[in-house]
Amino acid sequence: MNIADILDEYATTRSHHPAIEDDGRVITYGELAPALDAAASNLQAAGIAPGDLVAVMLEDSADHLIILCALARAGACIYSLGPNLSASGLTDRLDSITVKAVITRNRPGPARETICLRPEEICQPAAAPFKRPGVSGDHPLLYNQSSGTTGRPKSFFRSHDEFVIWARRYTNAQGWSADDRCLCLTRMSFNVGRSISLAMLRLGATVVIIRSQEPEEFAAFVREKRITYLKLAPSQMIVLMEYAKEKPALFPNLRAMVVGSAPVTNDQRKLARQRLTPNCFEQMGSNEAGLLAFATPADQDAHPQSVGRVIGDIEAEIVDGDDTPLAIGEVGHLRFRAAGYPAGYVDDAQASRRAFRGGWFYPGDLAAINGEGYLFLKGRADDVINNSGIKFYPIEVETVLLSHDAVTEAAVIDWPHDEFGSVAIAFVVLASKSALKELLHYCAQRMGAYKVPVRIVAVAEMPKNPMGKILKRELKQTLFRQIYANGSNP
Repeated sequence: MNIADILDEYATTRSHHPAIEDDGRVITYGELAPALDAAASNLQAAGIAPGDLVAVMLEDSADHLIILCALARAGACIYSLGPNLSASGLTDRLDSITVKAVITRNRPGPARETICLRPEEICQPAAAPFKRPGVSGDHPLLYNQSSGTTGRPKSFFRSHDEFVIWARRYTNAQGWSADDRCLCLTRMSFNVGRSISLAMLRLGATVVIIRSQEPEEFAAFVREKRITYLKLAPSQMIVLMEYAKEKPALFPNLRAMVVGSAPVTNDQRKLARQRLTPNCFEQMGSNEAGLLAFATPADQDAHPQSVGRVIGDIEAEIVDGDDTPLAIGEVGHLRFRAAGYPAGYVDDAQASRRAFRGGWFYPGDLAAINGEGYLFLKGRADDVINNSGIKFYPIEVETVLLSHDAVTEAAVIDWPHDEFGSVAIAFVVLASKSALKELLHYCAQRMGAYKVPVRIVAVAEMPKNPMGKILKRELKQTLFRQIYANGSNP
């Protein structure tokens, strides 16, 4: 089943309902289906055939979303890339895989044999009728990549059927419906932004696109456009909470504001419910598996340290290093099993063996699950700090740092040490620079001495991927450059 087929039904049953709203441009479902056929016909005329991998490098817009749907309709496989990717970055991304075409507004294709298409060439009336190809459910739809927070991103395919399962999990867990007016602040050039937008169209909902994220304009936009579902990252939520200080709740009528992509503290959750909306939810997931756990406000109050309850149709276990299940509440390696997961990565056999074993997906996290199915993350499995034989997790130190009023963001990494083996080094973003001097004492009062960072580095901003996850590998590279320049280890 092609995921775009249902849009033909909506052209009749929801013909006047807005499908896409973009800066004053409104496209109804009655207008969307013929626009997709025209775009798909133009793709065919340009030489795009079922199974072809097509790179899309576009800013968020109605045309971008139409092109994604048209590629699905034509049977092509979508490879989304950032619109501002450099020429060398594009060459690097396409080094290990062959793309048939690149759709971009400004750049030529990376090689003579690669077709370069511009959105205005695709989103126009077609010279010939669209010839619908036969596309089965196991046909590849998306060429995705892992988040790359601790190493080079790894790639995998998601089929039409697997995408439907992905979307159904979000719909069931988060109450998506055809009445939703969705605004996702993750760009469509990345997995969550693109997939949420496509899934909302499959439901017959309205996808709203925003051009400005300045807090005052953004807050007015959400209210004016009657947004019901807002998806954002913790860093975006923090900016809005600062803007909302001493104001009434910004979005009292939101059905759901969902924060994800990185952990948030319980204090941040409470503040978001006070300043932004009482309907603040938290989700945890991965690019490979999609949604894994979800926390309602009631869940947050009942289990403040949890990232939510494992969602209904997913089996989750905590196992030891030999894959033996552990008792309830014990900390170990987290694994999940459910329909619709990829079988492995396409470009890394070794990583595939680590992450996909015996029908289980291992995201690389250490965690615990209580008797009610609530998930408690403890850190990355490859991110444990072993100080003189005593092991602890960066998230423990990060939680303490984030409890300080002046710390807006924190990331802790392990670092080799001649005497202790491994120590913690912290990076923080501060609301007040003067607070840096007191942070070591603050930590020493609240945790064992072996956990206290040997160094706390203040940075203007954290390096992040487009999902808002902090890139600890880049922090380590920054620290290495500082050590190399100064000639001394922390």
